[in-house]
Amino acid sequence: MTALPEGASLRIARIEALLDEGQRLIERIGASDESAFALRETERRYLPDTLNAYLDLPPSQRDAAAQALLLDQLDLLERATAQRLGALSAAGRSNLAANGAFLAERFGPAETLPEVVPSSGPPVPAAPRALVARLFSDLEAGARTDAGALLGRAAERFGAVFPALTTIRRGLFGGPVKSVALDVPLGTDVLRYTLEAERGGVAASCTKLVRGVALRTERTDVGAWLQALFDDMSAYVERDRAARDLLTTFLSR
Repeated sequence: MTALPEGASLRIARIEALLDEGQRLIERIGASDESAFALRETERRYLPDTLNAYLDLPPSQRDAAAQALLLDQLDLLERATAQRLGALSAAGRSNLAANGAFLAERFGPAETLPEVVPSSGPPVPAAPRALVARLFSDLEAGARTDAGALLGRAAERFGAVFPALTTIRRGLFGGPVKSVALDVPLGTDVLRYTLEAERGGVAASCTKLVRGVALRTERTDVGAWLQALFDDMSAYVERDRAARDLLTTFLSR
């Protein structure tokens, strides 16, 4: 289990995705202003220093107050990174608008031109952890507000993206989802992440299977379950190109 509090890894993944965008933009346009400096320093110093400040605490001192401080600081970094990226891309947006005006003047309005059959080529790849963060984008919020809705949403998402790994059980006559299990490959073994409806909420557990045999099952709260699944699914998508392509295609719809 990760040493970071619930929700931290998702925030970090979103920040890293923004920094990846910023780095590509800086390399393309050769920016050297304050926004470019802030993005570089966030990757080089601000984000690592923030995480290290928390991890330097003894485990017994990483209480709710310390966890809240870390999450607040990650939220601040995410907002600041998005703001700096927006400022850096302002010139690009102006150039894009000017280029659009030139093209319209050169070729005429788009509605006067013939339709083009969409390309069937592969989607543009993205960083695996950022892809999984997008898949999980509203699952974490659902865990805090409506555990029952989370069960249905998880079944819908995982079943659509990874049908071969997902087992969904419903009530009689196709009623509400009763449980959803996602088998995440781990070398030759499998980690089975399960959400199951129970009176008053949802039970979350993870079972390790070795050669198809369940060795142990650990129950946990839904937030920690989501965090662990996010980490293991990110590692799986990083290793497995086919899984990455499936996720990219789903998120590109």
